[in-house]
Order: sequence, then structure tokens, then C-alpha cells
Amino acid sequence: MPDLGYEIEDFQYYTWRITGWSGLEKRTTSPEFEVGGWKWRILLFPFGNKNSDTVSVYLDFADPKGAPAGWHSCVQFALLLWNPEDPTSYVSNNAHHRFTAKEPDWGFTRFYTLHKLFAPLENRTRPLIENNACNITVFVRIIKDPTGVLWHDFKNEEIKAEESHLYLSIKIVTPQIFVQHQGFDLANFDDPLSVIPQFKVLKSETYRNFKCMAAKRFGCSVEQIRFWVLVIRQNKTVRPDTPINDNFFGMSMEEIHIKMAARQIELKLFLEMAKPINGKVWFPRVENDSPYILVFIKYFNPDTQSLEGLCHLYIQKFDKVGDIIPFLCEKKEFPPHTPLKIYEEIKPNMIVEMKPNLTFSKSEIQDGDIICFQKALTEEEVQGHTSADRICDIPSFYKSLPLASSFNLNRDADVITAKVD
Repeated sequence: MPDLGYEIEDFQYYTWRITGWSGLEKRTTSPEFEVGGWKWRILLFPFGNKNSDTVSVYLDFADPKGAPAGWHSCVQFALLLWNPEDPTSYVSNNAHHRFTAKEPDWGFTRFYTLHKLFAPLENRTRPLIENNACNITVFVRIIKDPTGVLWHDFKNEEIKAEESHLYLSIKIVTPQIFVQHQGFDLANFDDPLSVIPQFKVLKSETYRNFKCMAAKRFGCSVEQIRFWVLVIRQNKTVRPDTPINDNFFGMSMEEIHIKMAARQIELKLFLEMAKPINGKVWFPRVENDSPYILVFIKYFNPDTQSLEGLCHLYIQKFDKVGDIIPFLCEKKEFPPHTPLKIYEEIKPNMIVEMKPNLTFSKSEIQDGDIICFQKALTEEEVQGHTSADRICDIPSFYKSLPLASSFNLNRDADVITAKVD
């Protein structure tokens, strides 16, 4: 599971060993298990909840009627369905939720397509359910909630207004979040169950204190990190625009918000992390006269039908696009001169192939832009993918993504996270 950046109160896992899958009830639960001092169980609809083409799986608080008044538990969890004879054959999804007596269950209505459970698909050598048996494992983290309002869906508008007046909401996209994201931009900010680390800080808090707090949360030194402010561009994409320099240390977070992202209700940041070289940390200059541009790299693999956030890096404005091919090949451990096709992700309906002989400046690349690449395919390889009903080029893959795409461990999982009705 991704690190949400919160302190963990308890962590446990439980495996439910299922036999006789075809004879299960339409709604069935696992034996109870304990995490954080409370009883939980896995809730399974083997033939779908409200639908018959997917399996539905949830984490369920076992005793909502016996919970004390005002009880809640902030939980991050992952559910895995796997073949007991081959643990490498699995499908998994994760989420987080504030469990209460009124909302005691949360999970995945469309956990996985039903017919895919019984065949060795997607590079798996064995099916997920074999000999009418499978295992479902749940990993559960109980998150400490010192504020008492973590992930609270406030209904009281007065409380909302008061909190909005005093506190600033900050979301931080880490390199790990980018690597896991399957979709447009660097992350999905529209998903209410997003795993993007979130902070609520007093608007009067200084940038120095906030940066120290964030460094501690992410387990690194203050000198190792630099934050970039993400802005909404005219084409509605959300990209890093400007770094927050340390000469802002004395400014309040409200002042930084007004100065750098006044049109946004919350502050969105990208966490850039530098590795020390000879004991010193160095970030490239990115002022207007700097030759450097910060870009983000994604790799498309038609074999696995996946779009991978590979890394972020600095390029030089007057280098040619083709100059980064050896670096991209090295990152994917391809032979140095493997033919590649390189695209720019401009916006969801505009994925444009880049010309290797043009400079990045002529290609109008700027800080925060996203560059995607894949191997150049032979006609035979294209035919092979087409006959297997696989997408074989980056623009077509983007067209197949939902506009509000979020990252999943498995693209075909078709996940909808919700409570059980």
C-alpha cells in the first residue's frame, strides 16, 4: 500500500481461505479478525453486488451496533484475491476510509471482472480461482487521528467554514505517487479516496515549519526536498509550475498560497527529492535565464497494457529531443539505440508525437510537461498486438482511459470504491 504519510496505530493482515467458490452464498463473510482492538471481516459478493459481471469485495466492521457513540476508525487497507497454489497469480486494490457505525463497510463493487477469475490471463500462468478455491487476504492499517476529523465528510457547514477560515488544505504528489499513477497528469486529484498525502496546516504556519514537518513525514532532511506549486493550466491540466524557494521560509502558508496559486481552493505541491552528492544537495536553477527544464517521463508497455510513471528529470532547452533516447533506453534497460517513439502529453485528447531532430525549446517544452515513450514496433509486432486485442500505441491507449483515471495496481480491475447498500 502507498504511504499516506500518517502515523500508524496498528497493522495486521488476515487471509480467508475459500473452497467451493461456485457454491457460495450471494453474500458471504469471512471469520472475524482483530485489528486496532476492534473486530473486522471480509465481505464478499462472489457473483457481484448489483451486477453479475464482477466480483465485489469489501472490508466490513463487524459490530456497528455495539460500537460506542461517536465511534470511528481511520483505515487504509488493501484486498488481494490470489491462487493458493501460485501466490504470483493475484489481483489487488487498495483504498482508505473513515469507518463509522453508519458507514461500517467500504471496498470495491467492481473488484474484478468475474469471467477473468477462471482463466490464466494478463501474463499470469494460472487462473486466480483454480479447483474452485482461492484466498482473499486483507492488509489493514489503522491510522492515528489526533485531530478527530481525518477523512471526515462534514455535513455541518458552520464547521466547514470555520475550518476553512483557519486551515489550508495541502496535497503533495510524491515521486512514488507519480510512478503508480495510470492516467493523465501526475496524479488524480478528483478522486475522493485518493492516496495523495494530505496536510491541514494553519494558514499562519511559516513555510519553514511546514517544510520541516513534511520532511519528517517523508523521512528525509529538509535540505533534500524542494516543493513545486502545481497550477491549473488553461487547457485544464494540472502541472508543476514554479518551485518554492527557501527565501520564502519566513512567509506564511497563506501568503504563499495567495502569491503562487490564488485561484485554487487548496494548495497542490510536487515533492522533488535530491540525492546528496559528496555530502551536498544540489537543485538545478529554473529561473527564466536557466537552461534547465523539469519534465516528467512516462513509459507505455503494450505487452502489459500499462502506462508507467518512470521518473522526472532535467533537460536542457537547446538539446534535441532525440538526445534523451540513450537515457530512456538505459532507464528501461533496453539496448542503447533501441528505436523509440516519443510523445508529449498535452491534454487528454491531445497526445502529440515529438520530432527527435527538434530542440526542446522549438518543441515548446516547459517546466512540468509530460513526455511519454514506447518502443517503435515492427509491423509484425503491431499485428500481434492487434490480433490479441491489445492497444499498441500511446495515443490510442490514452483514448482508452477514463477522463478521471486513477491509479490501480491492475488496469483491468475496473474498480469502483464504495460502501455496500
